[in-house]
Amino acid sequence: MIKILIVVPYQELQEAFDQVIQSYDLDTIEVRTTHIYGSDPQKIVPLAADIIVARGITAQAIAHQKPSVHVVPIALSSADLLSALAKAKKMNSTAHIGVVTNEQLCDQELISTLVGQPVTIFQVTDEKDVKIGLEHLARKGCTIFVGGLTMCRLCEEQQFAHVHVKSGYQAVVHAVAEAVAAARSLERAQTRGNLLGTLLNNAAYALLAINSSATIIAANRQAEQLFGTTSLLGKQLMEVYQGGKWDLTLKAGKKEILVPIAGKQFLVTQQPISMDEETSGFLFTFQNTEAIQQTEHMIRTELSRKGLVAKYTFSNIVTQNAQMMALVEKARRFSQVPGAVLLLGETGTGKELFAQSIHNASPRASQPFVAVNCAALPEQLLESELFGYSEGAFTGASKGGKPGLFELAHKGTIFLDEIAEMPIVVQAKLLRVLQEREVRRVGADMVVPVDVRVISAANSNILQKVQDGSFRLDLFYRISLLSLMLIPLRDRPEDIGLLFSHFVTQYCERHGLNGININANALEMLGQFYWPGNIRELRNAAERLAILHTSDRVGIREIEQLDIGSTGLYLDTKETEKPKPKKKKQSDHELYEQFLSSGLTREEFAKEVGISRTTLWRKFSRFESE
Repeated sequence: MIKILIVVPYQELQEAFDQVIQSYDLDTIEVRTTHIYGSDPQKIVPLAADIIVARGITAQAIAHQKPSVHVVPIALSSADLLSALAKAKKMNSTAHIGVVTNEQLCDQELISTLVGQPVTIFQVTDEKDVKIGLEHLARKGCTIFVGGLTMCRLCEEQQFAHVHVKSGYQAVVHAVAEAVAAARSLERAQTRGNLLGTLLNNAAYALLAINSSATIIAANRQAEQLFGTTSLLGKQLMEVYQGGKWDLTLKAGKKEILVPIAGKQFLVTQQPISMDEETSGFLFTFQNTEAIQQTEHMIRTELSRKGLVAKYTFSNIVTQNAQMMALVEKARRFSQVPGAVLLLGETGTGKELFAQSIHNASPRASQPFVAVNCAALPEQLLESELFGYSEGAFTGASKGGKPGLFELAHKGTIFLDEIAEMPIVVQAKLLRVLQEREVRRVGADMVVPVDVRVISAANSNILQKVQDGSFRLDLFYRISLLSLMLIPLRDRPEDIGLLFSHFVTQYCERHGLNGININANALEMLGQFYWPGNIRELRNAAERLAILHTSDRVGIREIEQLDIGSTGLYLDTKETEKPKPKKKKQSDHELYEQFLSSGLTREEFAKEVGISRTTLWRKFSRFESE
């Protein structure tokens, strides 16, 4: 609570103050009065308040002796002075009038002219000056004296004629108004100061602020604990810690360095403090690196628990195929830009592996990675999962609503797997999200801004869906700014044995089994299979071998016992080659119809029918322009 003290020198003034104070609502301000006059330090020192209202030399003395207190002087108005001079003239119209005051008045010749008799002014600052002033004015021939209460008391002792200059009602009104305004301002400043102190002391790390001379001007409790002292204010930064490699030049910008303090490593951030576009000091934050690591671990653990973490990186992509290595390098370049990525390829070719690797190599690596299979959810559920819903949006909606996956992925990456299977209605809403970068929850009337990178994945049939209108062309363009066509395992035969050995070793370690030595003939035999399930199928075969093997050596017989071809998805290529279109004469129209029903890309179809892409383009161009 702010305290106002009003110094009242005489009873009449008390009544005026009481009347004015009653007109204010002062619930949060305490107002008291006291009766003193003069400048005696023994009277002034005991005064305790945030704001003191006083007049004359008493106000001057309080301001001098209590510099931390806000003093509101009761000003001497012209009307008050002229009223006192008029009384003096009435007492003796020819007398020489002496004025004793602490205020700067206008020229005494002008006052003499206004009064119509001689007036001499003596300016004072304390009680000693008042006594000296009376003696001086008496020597000048003054016989009537005008001034404050201190002067009047001295005149009474010396039996001098005198007139007391009293403060009028308006002077009291102005003084109280100024004091209350100052109290309100001080109250706001104290609230801000208390809030700032609370914020500083509740920070998770130590804070120090210095001025341009490297003197500490603010510090929190954590800083006092870190440097082992409770008296940091006023000290030089180098006095507190000499080992820091500080750059305290006023042109220094934001810097971060690691420094050892009390046997621990701290990340110290040096941030300039600017006022009126000029650097006036620096703010230092000291964060314990161990605490930072613990916090990061906690966040990672929580995100992992929610499934919002990408586990794989480019180092997890095992290959010695030149084309595959080129794709990895291309994906690395994609990771450094914010554009949408479309990953195309058969099932099991590693689309999510690439998606996670792109995320973990990007500037968004520390943010969430959210994956959703668009084919696994019905239309209404997929919409609410992607965009969230508000409370009461539908029967069974959670109280308070639920954020969608786009909101959970804010600042990170969302992976839309099997995007070609997304219903056309949801496609339209997704397109708007990608264009406007904002999400409207189901049943809500407000939008939520999101900053999300989109990586999508689909089989090559997405191109057919675009052609037949079941996938929006404008959305396709939006998600395929950057695209990769992943290679099926059968087109990278040199990787089959490499990957198989890698997976077998991995599963042996996971299940606590002994390692296996696979001979070259067994690995070569693996290349005879078609692998329609690609890496996923190869991994299953490797895990089956790791679990079923009975010796530490594996040859062709052990591979045959895996029954890799027993799924019926393919036959051993030694017995039957992969079916290919019969080489018979077809019309261009028949060839085009066959392409539309194949679900293949142009490149894949041209390879299937044994003609060049250029020839295929020429044959199809007249049908697509119709």
